[in-house]
Amino acid sequence: ARARSLAQGRMGEPVREALGAGAAYIDRELESARERIDAARAEQKAARKAAAEAIEAVGAAEGAHRAAHDTLGTALTELLSDVRHLAPYARPDLLSLLGAPADSRWPSSDAAWSTPEQLLYRIENGAPEQEPTVLPAEVAALFENLATATASVRAGEAARKATRSAVTTALQEFDAALAAARQDYRLHWDAADGLTVVQVHDDHGLSSLADFAERIGAARRDQELLLTDAERRILEDALLTGLAQQIHERTSDARDLISRMGAEMKQRRMSSGNTIGVHWVLADNLSEPARVVCKLLDRDSADLTPEDLSTVRAYFAAEIRTARAAHPERSFPEILAATLDYRTWRVFSFTILTADGTEDRLTVARHSALSGGEQSVSLHLPLFAAAHVMLDSADPQAPRLLALDEAFAGVDDNGRSELLGLSVQFDLDLFMTGYDLWITYPHVPACAHYDLAHSAAENTVSATLLVWDSDDLLAEHDGTDLTSALGSPNRRRLPHGLEGAIPMDEELELTN
Repeated sequence: ARARSLAQGRMGEPVREALGAGAAYIDRELESARERIDAARAEQKAARKAAAEAIEAVGAAEGAHRAAHDTLGTALTELLSDVRHLAPYARPDLLSLLGAPADSRWPSSDAAWSTPEQLLYRIENGAPEQEPTVLPAEVAALFENLATATASVRAGEAARKATRSAVTTALQEFDAALAAARQDYRLHWDAADGLTVVQVHDDHGLSSLADFAERIGAARRDQELLLTDAERRILEDALLTGLAQQIHERTSDARDLISRMGAEMKQRRMSSGNTIGVHWVLADNLSEPARVVCKLLDRDSADLTPEDLSTVRAYFAAEIRTARAAHPERSFPEILAATLDYRTWRVFSFTILTADGTEDRLTVARHSALSGGEQSVSLHLPLFAAAHVMLDSADPQAPRLLALDEAFAGVDDNGRSELLGLSVQFDLDLFMTGYDLWITYPHVPACAHYDLAHSAAENTVSATLLVWDSDDLLAEHDGTDLTSALGSPNRRRLPHGLEGAIPMDEELELTN
């Protein structure tokens, strides 16, 4: 290559010498052309680099535009979805409660709302100087009013939880009060939109709490005016004599019932020879006027003089005024029911009757001095006597059943034997549950035991039947026919359709 270059150079020398000064000019032009070519190449390279950078920038801008478009569409969709949660807050009663203008309204139709696609189109293609409207005017105004009304509210999660708990408790108490009114008021509340909406259903349908309270308040005021005028007429004229007669009759019936209880208890003595007496006496906390009225009501209403009726009238009127002042929220029937409840005027008083006939009041100290068996008997004897007297008023064929849960818990075997002997004397059929309850006493004529065994591994409960026949404890696994031991006619075991079998739709005889 070097040799060829030298040869070409020598070949060009004659041409250069022939040209003379023109050769230098050509060399300068060639040098200038080479410089321009180099500059053009540099500019071309820079232009190509700028074009690549521009293409890359255009791609980035288009990606950013698409991302912004998608983000804006998502934001508009979420906004339109979230803002609809404000709909329950457009209630006038709630706005008044929050201190916001109560004239805010919610759009009446869906035509007022734009879709996210429509909003995107207006934002991207609208006039630059015109800001597109995203929300309906009513919704925007409601949001501004709510934001202004709640600007000073600051509450953390703990305060929100405490408030929710307090509201739930208050609603439960309100529901119980409505049920106690016995007016078929039903409370409805839900928090589907994050806002607890409470309504009361009555004769007028579903109403808000404010409307219900206003209606009840007006009815109460009207009723109070009526009752104020009617109280004197009802108490003094129409009901006073009949009321006195009713209280007298019910008191006499209760006194006779308790007297029969006492007579039955005196006939059943404990192993020590003692027994328990029961009395129905005036309560110690009764005022003197109340004691005077109780004595008057012990007499038949026909024997009451006008002065006696005046005393009763004055007492009840004073008690009603006192009760209404102490409990203004109660209705007049509720106050009457509490004031005329004769059962609170007297209390039960128990005595212990010894074998020699002396009778002393059964105080806590005297009760604790008794033996364990006597303590148990003194607690159960009034119960058995009351059940016996009440059941005696029923049909002779009615069951004389008394159910005892965890029967005789903490009572020793001697105490159980004595208590069961009392139940036999009172002719009571006991249905009892207990942990270790085996009734195998000679004075108990019969008893069916079901012993339950729980298997935690198999998730099952098995029942084993054992029957006490006043002499022996019979078990089915010993080959004993417990059906006959229970005195059953054994007709329920016959298959349906056999000759002589009782049809299933007829009453079957069951025997203890």
